[in-house]
Amino acid sequence: MRPILAVLFLLFALAALPASAEGVHRCIGANGAAVFTDQRCEAIGAVVRPEPAPLFGSGTPQRLHVHVHDCARTADELHAGLESALAAHDVNRIAGFYQWAGISGAESADILKRLQAIADRPLATVRLLRRHQPIDAGGFETVASTQPSQVVAIEIAQTRSGKDPTPARTEFALTAYMGCWWIRF
Repeated sequence: MRPILAVLFLLFALAALPASAEGVHRCIGANGAAVFTDQRCEAIGAVVRPEPAPLFGSGTPQRLHVHVHDCARTADELHAGLESALAAHDVNRIAGFYQWAGISGAESADILKRLQAIADRPLATVRLLRRHQPIDAGGFETVASTQPSQVVAIEIAQTRSGKDPTPARTEFALTAYMGCWWIRF
């Protein structure tokens, strides 16, 4: 009897979901960058991304499946991917490196605003910050040298704008989650 109730509950829950079965819209923003959204492209000032042309002159269109960003398996992969996204001023790619697990809707809007501000600034450097092993009075690490220093954060050095050379520094904490490395404020 309980399995039947569970199935009925699941069916009612699914029926109560909003009818936004349109899924993800793939758009081209005003700056020419790809934008993925749950809203219509026109509603956010973008245009619909055209479907790819048929491959190799075949009569039937085929789709290429390209993973834009799977996940950074190492801190070095995260560093390289984030540096590339920052150099391109692409907030969507930067957001792809952010650990969104456990973030509410209100918090996510604030985080996206902060990420957009970072994406808009000119990039100077991106570097991994490491916590080194303690040094004893003789100048030697107190832990066996086989243990590498631990990567704990990533620092982004930028200027405020192209017209304002005032330095701007952002430090993200790094976290490993589900086999990937992510950034967090």
